Amino acid sequence: MDTTRGFGLYMDRTVKTIQAAFQKMLRDKKVELTLEQWVFLQQIYELGGETSQKELTNLNFRTRATTSKMINNLEQLGYVHKSRFDGDFKQFKLTLTDKGRKTTTLLLPAVKELRAIGHEHITSEDFNIFLNVMNQIWENYKAITSETDDTDQTS
Repeated sequence: MDTTRGFGLYMDRTVKTIQAAFQKMLRDKKVELTLEQWVFLQQIYELGGETSQKELTNLNFRTRATTSKMINNLEQLGYVHKSRFDGDFKQFKLTLTDKGRKTTTLLLPAVKELRAIGHEHITSEDFNIFLNVMNQIWENYKAITSETDDTDQTS
């Protein structure tokens, strides 16, 4: 077996199937969010009222521009309120609106159910091995991409 051939196909197939399941759940719940918007919304919820746009950029491995666009979209949709931290005019503080909190509360049980499906028929030991392998693959490629990556994700 040639182990250098084709593992990207399996990762891509799996990620696309997971994304499709989550998008279906969002449609079934009649929530007009993309999966990526949901991820940002959930992270703001989990991080609380002192979440900065910079934190989200780093957590999601996105550029500042992508994060800014995502936050602006969530703000226009009425899920997020953007303001400034006291005494800091550089960073935006992100908080959920009532609509954002209600939507998060609605979706979290379904999200937990979908995530549990990914663990079915997999032992805890095997799942931890999987996570370690995925992390090592990420580290292997990160070493290559960090040399050529010119996006500033720390600001």
